[in-house]
Amino acid sequence: MSTDQNPNSPRGLSRRRMLAVTGGTAAAAVVGVPALVRGGLPEAAAASVPEYPGADDWVAAGSNALGGTRSSVSAVVVHTTQGSYRGAINHMAGENGVAAHYVVRSSDGHITQMVRENRISWHANRANDYSVGIEHEGWIQEPGQFYTAEMYRESAKLVQHLCSRWGIPTDRDHIIAHSEAPGATHTDPGPGWDWDYFMKLVRGQAVPSQPPAVWTVADSGFTTVSTNRTAPPQTATTVQHLLNHHGADLQVDGVFGSVSAAAVEDFQRSNGLVVDGVAGPETFAVLVVTRRNGDTGDAAEAAQAGLNKYGARLLEDGQFGPLTAGAVEEFQAANGLVVDGVVGPRTWEWIA
Repeated sequence: MSTDQNPNSPRGLSRRRMLAVTGGTAAAAVVGVPALVRGGLPEAAAASVPEYPGADDWVAAGSNALGGTRSSVSAVVVHTTQGSYRGAINHMAGENGVAAHYVVRSSDGHITQMVRENRISWHANRANDYSVGIEHEGWIQEPGQFYTAEMYRESAKLVQHLCSRWGIPTDRDHIIAHSEAPGATHTDPGPGWDWDYFMKLVRGQAVPSQPPAVWTVADSGFTTVSTNRTAPPQTATTVQHLLNHHGADLQVDGVFGSVSAAAVEDFQRSNGLVVDGVAGPETFAVLVVTRRNGDTGDAAEAAQAGLNKYGARLLEDGQFGPLTAGAVEEFQAANGLVVDGVVGPRTWEWIA
């Protein structure tokens, strides 16, 4: 089976899984990403300065993620890290047999280069030989939270640079998703990546200041959150808020670890559920509580966190007012639900 990993790498994990398991805060402490001074560097040091003038940092990828050099590039591949910006950089800087050329941060579009553009790297299966890969911080399950206007804008500028330098046409035949690469085994950047918004930016066309909410990326049926799964942070945040509504005293940090799992066990024990510390569909169905305009508290904040996964851009303050109710109505309308602005059991199934 074709994978994105260097076939000579000693590791057995797939590229996407490896990024996921190193995408959390623990990985962030391993390698720093210092800003580089670009002026007056000797020739050897200049090789470690980003080629793209808009990039902020250079961190070299692990040597076993790299192939030879090439004289032409004909495609750009758009990826999602399924983890944090720093975690992805740390992982690709290790000898793990995977690396994209650039990584873009969600919050502000900060860019780190890891591979020279004329160097083959292992990021996109059979497209490796002729493409440049750009990783975008985030989770395909939470596009409205991570695919920010800042990320889109700065990534589009980077793509403009690549297309200009290498003579790549600015069309969807040459600027592709990782899932569209020949031999692809991954689904990123997922249906929540707004290609219309992004390609207009690449072509220098006018777009709204914020990308539209991606309500229809939601799916029916509760998710599963556990310590054995790398949970997207907003989903983990939603679970933590709901547990606090039922009497837990968790720090809401979006990291579902052993403390959160213990709180789930306590909740399951109190409600006659199977005690396994996993917030799965059966546990979620009992955790959720109906919330509507005028409600306050942890459960209201949980609903706001869930809506923000899809681009609501709500202040997560636990105050369920007209703005939150309006976002619920938009969400419900987009997904064929009863439009009443109330987060009841059926709407919760889609949000959480």
